[in-house]
Amino acid sequence: MSFNQTRDVLDHARKFHRRMIRFYTELFDLAPQEETCELLEELIDHERLLESRLKEYEEEVSDNILDTFFKYMIDGTEQHFAEYSVPDSVDAAYVIAAARHFDDGLRCFYQDMAKKAQSEHVREILENLQELERVEQLTLSKLELNLKKA
Repeated sequence: MSFNQTRDVLDHARKFHRRMIRFYTELFDLAPQEETCELLEELIDHERLLESRLKEYEEEVSDNILDTFFKYMIDGTEQHFAEYSVPDSVDAAYVIAAARHFDDGLRCFYQDMAKKAQSEHVREILENLQELERVEQLTLSKLELNLKKA
């Protein structure tokens, strides 16, 4: 998928979070341990929150910025899902590794789009979203540490 406007980038990011919710939901049947199911529930809730925040953010940004065009097109992140293999049984370590993989894909997407943005305002938006994904990595690290302690 190619992106023409800032609005397309933000819409893609919201769809990405919805896709993550579907991915985590599909893992429930493959997660025999209760702690893994609890982790999946936490990640699903978190993805819903991120999706709603992006929607709110898009509603607050001016149409002028949302309608800003990109000179160069960048492909989206759907290939990350197609290329990712899922085992017959998953544990918390697998779920965290998958979350890292997908968050990193979204972070790289924001980074690539920020490089291509001609507007300073659009670049700032994308850099802020990229920073949000860096924070996601820290959150996952904390979850992983908590699981190791348990």
